[in-house]
Amino acid sequence: MCIAIPYKVIKVKGEYQAEVEVAGNRRTVSLEIFPQVEVGDWVLVNLGFVMSKISEEEAKEVIQLYREMAQAEASSPIGVSRNERRNCHA
Repeated sequence: MCIAIPYKVIKVKGEYQAEVEVAGNRRTVSLEIFPQVEVGDWVLVNLGFVMSKISEEEAKEVIQLYREMAQAEASSPIGVSRNERRNCHA
């Protein structure tokens, strides 16, 4: 299963790239699928591509849910290995 991560657009780089940030982590992503972004927008990123725009409220809700899931996983006796988290299969 693949999960899209919310990021805030920090800088638009040319026509098809943007620099985005969440929780202090920055990366460059592709705008080839969804080019209609501006600095300050919140977007969902999957596999390095912006997939859609979302509201800041939605982004914060999703980030909080991911934090809660990570905490639950960390305290689970079963857990999921780092390799399993990296594999993204639909």
